[in-house]
Amino acid sequence: MPWCLVLVLALAFSCNSVRAQDITIVYGDSYKPFAWGKGLDAKGVQRDFVQRVLVDRMGLKVTHEVLPWRRAQNYVRDGERDGFFTVLTDERAQYASATALPFYETHLVMHTARLNPHVQTLRGVRSVQDLAAFPELRHIHMLGSGWHEDALKDMVHVERAIDASRIPAMLVGKRADVYIEQLEMFRFQAQEQGLSDQILSFPDAPLRKVGWYLFLSKKSKHFHLLPKINEVLRQMQASGDLDLAKSEVFQRNGIPQPHAGAARRSDPTKGFGP
Repeated sequence: MPWCLVLVLALAFSCNSVRAQDITIVYGDSYKPFAWGKGLDAKGVQRDFVQRVLVDRMGLKVTHEVLPWRRAQNYVRDGERDGFFTVLTDERAQYASATALPFYETHLVMHTARLNPHVQTLRGVRSVQDLAAFPELRHIHMLGSGWHEDALKDMVHVERAIDASRIPAMLVGKRADVYIEQLEMFRFQAQEQGLSDQILSFPDAPLRKVGWYLFLSKKSKHFHLLPKINEVLRQMQASGDLDLAKSEVFQRNGIPQPHAGAARRSDPTKGFGP
């Protein structure tokens, strides 16, 4: 057998052995700054939270893996990977169980281009149901987003982007009218692309508060660890360590604390505000 083939087989066996022993958590590849990277080089808020709780607090061995988001979900559904980090949906609850407490919470708010002709309409929106009254609006979201698929299922015009980081430019380029997403994520991506001045967000009209949970596949051999993870999260919440972790993880990733909803006041006509 050629030596190069032997080396390839050895590396493949080694990777599979590591994955068999470790808990493998998968993340989307285009959800910066919350989750991104390539292969086993995962980066972002979600990875850092899992590392903070499962590794630093519990001493578990975790393999962090980045994949296209739809594929990541399929792997967890089929039991080929142990878990992922995301929001609750009815579909996900069928094949995976979430932690009892969210690792953190954020608000989903609307974003559009400053020069979009529907700005005045969006100023009056306070719910997804309100948006349904305007069938002419063109919506956009990241491919594989279960929340968006469910919330926008009755909308007339819905486009799905493979790479979420391109959505700010797609709004500015008039390919879509409205994007519902976390302010923290959208702000980060728009600033990276130099588009902040061309974008409007509506932080004082949050459409949904969402918790972000760690899920373990019901087919995972590590599923029995979920009660232990829940116990650690409750201890961290009681001691204040969970809030401290939130502050440190968000700061490390260059974003402010998760949006505080209507408690924060800003003028939506001034983009992201001060």
